[in-house]
Amino acid sequence: MYPLTPPQIMALANQVVGDGEHDLLCANLSGRVRYANNSACFTLGYSFEDMLQKSFTDYAPHLSQDTWKQHCQKTISNGKDQIYTYHQNCKGDSYPVTIQSIPHLVSDTNEQLICSIVADAKNSQRYKRMLENVEVSQRIGSFDLNFHDQSILVSENLKAIMGVSDPEELKPSAISQRLSREDAARWNSRMINFLNGYHRMDENFLLRAAAERVSLVRVVMWSRMEDGAVSGITGHYEVMEETGQERMISLEENQRRHIIRALRYTNGRVTGPNGAGRLLDINGKTLFARMKKLNINRDDYTVR
Repeated sequence: MYPLTPPQIMALANQVVGDGEHDLLCANLSGRVRYANNSACFTLGYSFEDMLQKSFTDYAPHLSQDTWKQHCQKTISNGKDQIYTYHQNCKGDSYPVTIQSIPHLVSDTNEQLICSIVADAKNSQRYKRMLENVEVSQRIGSFDLNFHDQSILVSENLKAIMGVSDPEELKPSAISQRLSREDAARWNSRMINFLNGYHRMDENFLLRAAAERVSLVRVVMWSRMEDGAVSGITGHYEVMEETGQERMISLEENQRRHIIRALRYTNGRVTGPNGAGRLLDINGKTLFARMKKLNINRDDYTVR
């Protein structure tokens, strides 16, 4: 397989910015790299010549062959597609990325390429939304799982809490391996509820965290809705005190924080099918009255 010629690269550059500030990676349908701009080579730590010897599995080890094929098909059919995954540089460091792709056909050889602009996913709305759901604390780590492509984004806190570097180990389906048999059965039954439709969970589990230490962890997760359908799960894990006792606060303060967190998730909507009332399983009028009693104002749950 020969490298793209300068005229072929120029034709490609007419569609995408070939040497701009963003990483550009072009691969064929089998995932073999056919072109990479200077920025992509620098980010991944490989020379241009080295990149032409790579396949997407070399720098995106969490992206399955099936997911890549689906991405290629949608890119060609729709003229564009976007997915989330993790890239891995030459040092083995992983970081979340968002990949926006368009198709490009090399005219004189009829070689179909998928040209992808790669950006740091920590700047994406999905990642920011995931972090907005938790307090700023080293004891809390958040995640967001997409049902469509099974991609998962996790905060650095959550990787540290669990003592892992591979986000795939933090998918809900893999967490059961960290639980006792009894807790694993309870966990799996909750996951079935998520697969069957809208669901919310707020429960404590004893699970194996970093350094093989068994910790009491509060797990809060809920179905993420898009266009009226369940599209994934988002949530967070909170490590409790080592004694197994949660740091105590007043019942009213705990209730106030809980309501504010729900309102932030629903963008301040109280009633209706996508309101905080449904999340909390409480009547809208009752929730309004409780918000007034707990002195919850718009400023408390408006994300700036």
